[in-house]
Amino acid sequence: MKNSQLWLRWSWRDLRERWLQVIAIALIIALGTGVFAGLGGQKRWRIDSLDISYARLNMHDIHVSLADGSFILRDEMQAALADVEGISAAETRLIAPTLVNASQDGKTVMVSGRIVGVDVSNDGPQVDQIFVTEGNGRALQPNDAGQQVAVVEENFANYYDLQPGNSLRVSGDIPLDYIGTGLSPEYFLVVDENGLFMAEASLAILFMPLDTAQELTGRDGLVNDVALRLDDGADRETVRAALEDSFAVHFPNVGVTFDYPEDNLGRKQLYLDAEGDQEIWDLIAILFLIGAALGAFNLAGRIVAAQRRQIGIGMALGMPRRWLAFRPLLVGLQIAVLGTLFGLAIGPLLMVVFINVLKSAAPLPYYDFSFYMPAYVKATLFGVTLPLLATLLPVWRAVRVQPIDAIRTGNLISKGGGLNALMNILPLPGKSFTHMPFRNLLRSPWRSLLTVLGISMAVILMTAFAGFLDSFIATIDLMEDALLYEHSDRMIVNLDFFYTPTSDVVTSITSLSNDEGQPLVSQAETGLMLSGTLKGDGKEISTSLELHDMQHALWVPKLLEGRIATGEPGIILSEKAAEDLGVGVGDMVTLEHPLREGLLAFRLVETEVPVTGIHDNPVRALSYMDLSNAGMMGLDGVTNLLVLVPAEGVESNDIKAVLLSEPGMASVLQIGEITDAIDEVLQLFVQFLAIVEVVVLIMAFLIAFNSTSINVDERVREIATMFAFGLPLRTVTRMQMVENLIIGTLGTLVGVILGWIVLNMMLVARVEDQLSDFKFVVTLSPVTVLVSAGLGILVVVLTPLLSIRRMSRMDIPSALRVME
Repeated sequence: MKNSQLWLRWSWRDLRERWLQVIAIALIIALGTGVFAGLGGQKRWRIDSLDISYARLNMHDIHVSLADGSFILRDEMQAALADVEGISAAETRLIAPTLVNASQDGKTVMVSGRIVGVDVSNDGPQVDQIFVTEGNGRALQPNDAGQQVAVVEENFANYYDLQPGNSLRVSGDIPLDYIGTGLSPEYFLVVDENGLFMAEASLAILFMPLDTAQELTGRDGLVNDVALRLDDGADRETVRAALEDSFAVHFPNVGVTFDYPEDNLGRKQLYLDAEGDQEIWDLIAILFLIGAALGAFNLAGRIVAAQRRQIGIGMALGMPRRWLAFRPLLVGLQIAVLGTLFGLAIGPLLMVVFINVLKSAAPLPYYDFSFYMPAYVKATLFGVTLPLLATLLPVWRAVRVQPIDAIRTGNLISKGGGLNALMNILPLPGKSFTHMPFRNLLRSPWRSLLTVLGISMAVILMTAFAGFLDSFIATIDLMEDALLYEHSDRMIVNLDFFYTPTSDVVTSITSLSNDEGQPLVSQAETGLMLSGTLKGDGKEISTSLELHDMQHALWVPKLLEGRIATGEPGIILSEKAAEDLGVGVGDMVTLEHPLREGLLAFRLVETEVPVTGIHDNPVRALSYMDLSNAGMMGLDGVTNLLVLVPAEGVESNDIKAVLLSEPGMASVLQIGEITDAIDEVLQLFVQFLAIVEVVVLIMAFLIAFNSTSINVDERVREIATMFAFGLPLRTVTRMQMVENLIIGTLGTLVGVILGWIVLNMMLVARVEDQLSDFKFVVTLSPVTVLVSAGLGILVVVLTPLLSIRRMSRMDIPSALRVME
């Protein structure tokens, strides 16, 4: 017991002597273990919360949607479903586009919307239920049938700060009673028709009674969508096959698409984000702990060097080497434990902050944030083990030297001048004071290298995350250039059905005017917009297909390869789609598309079409054809898409306000709103990056401070000697700053290179699994490089300024008499 108290007092003395370095290393350990502990369970929390939310709201097991433009009488749909065994619940729905006006208090909110008509009898819907939280109004009720009421999707409502009771109008300038704000499992994450995530700024989902939706859209008694739940134990592939057979018998001329929960883009993205984000948080924690381990290695080396003669005398007196190693190891262990305990304490705080951000960014109806013990166990193991192992190496090297060498040379680590001989080979100009920083670095090459690597850990984090943002912005810029390079003010109007270009519906929209009779539209053209599927190389890609008169179009896609083909079959694909399908210009690709068989009946057919061009938009889903190909869809001479160019001085909202009351109008989008919505998503990345920058700045400072403090300790007699010969404090400080400049520059260079590698690995992994609908451009902006340099060089260079007070108060005679 007495021996243990002796060792503890001895180690505490060592800690007190170097308390600044001890705190610096402990803080770095705390940052790493805090991230491990507080966020190590975020994957589990999010997946558990998603599982509970999807299960309690009865997300569909099979989703059935009809081909674009197809509608079936609800009674006939239910009869077809009745022939299939294994279905426990079927929710027939009507889904249609609309324009939504939710303007409030002078703030204009007019965006594209989606009507989702559901059966409200028996407190429905029973499948893909709608969850309304307390204080957000009420859910749909049976007595709402036939009433003009709506529950607004929560992400959209939160984005625009809407509340039940606010004004709400849809196409036809029809007012709706906004009764509640809710969540549905299909829209936990809002995804638009082009596959863009977090699209709540530009897409409003409105849930309403089925008969209300039918009345608003002029589709009395019709449906075009079914959500199914299966009996326990029912095989969904068997049920799907039975559904296909039943639809083929009942509706031979109607195309049907089946998908499963994992095909829902929002659901898929939420699960992938939970897994991918966990990898990122673990990477951050590991890099912090590696930085702490390198700092512990340097400190242990300094402690051993200070005790070299004591260790040598102990070995000469026959003291076991393990006991001689125990004292510095005990110091390393106490630093690791101190940092780990602090990290475990701040872990719950990080957890609370993360949970609040998560609830705000991706609200769910149900959460499970139970304590996740494995995260704290992992944090403890890594937090204690890595710094302790780093301490072990210099201690082990120290106790393996011969006692006489330790006593005589007083150096347990190296017997020479390190790499100082290089200075004789590569002489530098200037005085000896100019050479000294370089000699100091070369004299202790291992410590210099480890400091460089420690700083590079911080720069890696900065480079990787800032580079991810740079790549995202570069990709968005490409999309903006692709969409806005010509007639950037154009508006895309979707009609509620197919009309002839000379119909009253079309001519009324293309000849819009204001109250004074002034035209609102300067140019207009007709086209088609359909959904389809591209097939090739064993892969299938959903596509949004636009058909324009390419010879006279207001806007045509900009091509990277190929040509704009007019009057002949051909399709223009995105570069990403072409790569994924393994095709190029001149190759054939299979396009599954609707073919009109009746007024409200379209079946799906497959047609081989040549690839005539590759466009420059990074969004994979966008494809284009010449309007002359409309015949292959059975849509010659009709349109459901209008492209409008506002007249001079006319705002897009002015046109939207007029369009709101136009018959046949489904939705409208100003082309710039697509990129505006994505810019809003970027703000989340910017906020996250700002947090990373602050934390990385702290890490770089602590590593640099630790290294500088150790240098001052180790060279106290050297510094005292320079002061004794009259060297001013500013010169000594300048030499330290030059030394740190070299270390910071090397650390930044290594960090940027490794950060680029991590960025590529991170982007490749995330894009392949999570963002497959985009072709990302991996890049580092000059600003990112400058910020990384600021972290790795400027912060490190300025760190010696903190030692000025200590050196100015140095007792020179005492320092010169010191015998370590």
